[in-house]
Amino acid sequence: MDCEPIRDSLIGFHFGVVEDEDRGRIESHLIGCRPCLEEFLALKRDIELALESDERPSPAVHRRLRRAMIDQLRRQRAPVRPFRSTWERALACGLAAGAVAASLLAVQHVSSSPGAPPHGIGREAAVTRP
Repeated sequence: MDCEPIRDSLIGFHFGVVEDEDRGRIESHLIGCRPCLEEFLALKRDIELALESDERPSPAVHRRLRRAMIDQLRRQRAPVRPFRSTWERALACGLAAGAVAASLLAVQHVSSSPGAPPHGIGREAAVTRP
């Protein structure tokens, strides 16, 4: 198995930010690959020592952590699907306009149907009371 993708995911694996599927793949790889296991243990030791002291992580650890975080963010970002063509955009606008027109017609019908109060009845009653 190729070790490079596993090595790129070791920092995320240490901090528990990898997906379950990736976690199982990394764990099974670490069981069978001694160099990757040794690298993970060295990385784990470096991170834990850096957390215990006031020292900053080495530049190599910092670069790997940054690369792992960027890779994780790229995997989490959902692709945005733009409209495929202008007819889809036109159809969406037409449907929205139709919905607005239908709601305006419904309001006009309800307000002018028999049994609806006259438009000025509330205002006149408030004005004529002493």
